[in-house]
Amino acid sequence: LWNCDRIVSFGDAVNDIPMFELSDECYAVENAVPELKKAATGIVDSNDRDGVAKWLERNACFD
Repeated sequence: LWNCDRIVSFGDAVNDIPMFELSDECYAVENAVPELKKAATGIVDSNDRDGVAKWLERNACFD
């Protein structure tokens, strides 16, 4: 449907759990709720310290 090789998602709250369940990789920010951290592939720096932007800068492939 999305024509993607993989889906990577980021979140901070319990409402992000369904999105995490559909993702190949999912990352909770450091200041996320504990329930989401348990469902995450990994934890990135907090949203106050640009954790998602830092992850994208290190890992994303922009073609």
